[in-house]
Amino acid sequence: MAKDSLNEFIDYVWSFYGADDALYPIKGITKKMVFDAFNIYIERLKKNNSLWTWGFGDSLDRERVRDIILEKYNLSFS
Repeated sequence: MAKDSLNEFIDYVWSFYGADDALYPIKGITKKMVFDAFNIYIERLKKNNSLWTWGFGDSLDRERVRDIILEKYNLSFS
């Protein structure tokens, strides 16, 4: 993924869960967490290629990254 595309995806996830006006705010989330969860997601995609596919940054990708954040950092919605 190109750096600009990655930054756009991170910002997209952030806008839903971390921004001041987020639709579904997650208490304690950081952009670093989003980035780290994205990397975990990509690794899972590589391992489970037949089960999951990259949707080019669509809502399913965003939700999967969110789920990784909630699981890895034991966070919850505000």
